[in-house]
Parts: sequence; structure tokens; C-alpha cells
Amino acid sequence: MSAEKRVDEDWKRRAQAEKEVDAAKAAPPAPAAPGSKPDVKPNPLFGGLVESLASQALMFMGAMRDPMGGPPQQDLHQSQAMIEMLAMLEEKTKGNLSKEEAEMIKQVLDEVRMHFVRLTQPPPPPSPKGPMMGNRK
Repeated sequence: MSAEKRVDEDWKRRAQAEKEVDAAKAAPPAPAAPGSKPDVKPNPLFGGLVESLASQALMFMGAMRDPMGGPPQQDLHQSQAMIEMLAMLEEKTKGNLSKEEAEMIKQVLDEVRMHFVRLTQPPPPPSPKGPMMGNRK
């Protein structure tokens, strides 16, 4: 193989590698999860704050014992206030959280809300026909 041909092949290889690097730089980044930033690292203090507010909400629902040793007591107004604080925190931090933080606050908020709904909604009335199976008279 002649020296001229080797130089030509080497030049083509370098030019192709440069094109690939330029194309990778110009490509748009992959879409991030809604309400999160892909380059943000999770902060353990944020998780602690979310867990603290959720624990307070559950304590006010009577789902947890009072940390001071008293029996569980219900204060649904205070519980609702804690849930609203969590929702406000989620809204105000949207777009500034890591993917893990955004998923965590959503999951915790969903769980606490569901527990609150179970406590505050009356049970469904019994069916006038009786059980689903064997409705025959």
C-alpha cells in the first residue's frame, strides 16, 4: 500500500470520527421526566423534608403514634394542612428536582392523599340485592 493511500484512508477515518462527534453534540438531549431535571443530583435533605411532612400528615390522621408517647389522635384539619404543604412543595419545585426526587414526592403525596380519602369518605352503602354471587331468591 502506498504512503499516499494510507494518508488518504487515515484522513477519511478522522473526518468521519469528527462528523460523529459533531452530530452527537448537535443532537437534542433526551426528554426528561416531567417536573425533573436530568442533570440535578438528588439531595438527601429534600427526601427528609418530604418524609417529615408525610409523617406529620399520617400522625394527624391517627395512623401513627404521637412521638411524645401519647396514643394516636386524629386532627384531620392539621393532616389536610400537611398534605397541602406537600402539594405546594411539589408545585414550587417542579422542574428543579432530580428524576428520583420528582418520583418520590409524587409517590408519597399519592399515598398520603389516598389514606386521607379512605378516612374521610363514608363506606359505600350495601347493595340492596345482597352479595354479587347468588343474587337469586
